[in-house]
Amino acid sequence: MYIDAHIHLTEFSENELMSLIREKKYTFISVAEDLRSSLENIKLSLKFEEIIPCVGIHPWNIKNIKSSDLEYIKKLIEENNIRIIGEIGLDLKFHPETFDKQKEIFDFFINIAKEYDLSVNLHSPNAWKECFDILIKNDIKSAYFHWYTGPIDLLKEIEGSGYFIGINVAALIQEKHRKIIEEVNINNILTESDGPYIYRGNLLHPKKLNELYKLISDIKKVPESFLYSIIKRNASSFLYHR
Repeated sequence: MYIDAHIHLTEFSENELMSLIREKKYTFISVAEDLRSSLENIKLSLKFEEIIPCVGIHPWNIKNIKSSDLEYIKKLIEENNIRIIGEIGLDLKFHPETFDKQKEIFDFFINIAKEYDLSVNLHSPNAWKECFDILIKNDIKSAYFHWYTGPIDLLKEIEGSGYFIGINVAALIQEKHRKIIEEVNINNILTESDGPYIYRGNLLHPKKLNELYKLISDIKKVPESFLYSIIKRNASSFLYHR
């Protein structure tokens, strides 16, 4: 089974989703962007055991969020045995103008993660350090830095704290991301597609995970079978904090 630790399954058509499910090749951690996708993730997880649901508000979608929306997501967490909050975080690359509001909402979700001992699935372009510092300050036990392209020295701090680094299928074409594969400890790797996102004209899709696993195994000089077992173990550690 391939682990896709960051995918937007609610953005796939029903036919596309069923095609992926029928292949029985994947375990999906499906991240949310807003209230609608949070609810839809829960519904999908009740239908398909391959899907682990996340709830949360993407930092791009915080402009019109009300306190009642946040409280509703908290209620979803309490009533549905949610283990992961995501996609949450901070973004200084694409939306620096809303950073103060982003931080307010991120702090809300971090407090929930701390209260209920939940994992967090993070969006943090150019705010890697800001997110990391907040995690450490709040003693968050389990975190995943989706599609990490940040500094190598911070990467080592993230590893040292037991958090996980997202290696995206974009590494097949993004040299900067391949450098992260070279540097990251294999015990801190999780793989992802971020599908169905378009990057440099290429559709990021879970069907590219087989190529990504081969790339990682080549760079790390380990057999693919060993890589499968390590990433499966890492996913379990991310989810259950063990």
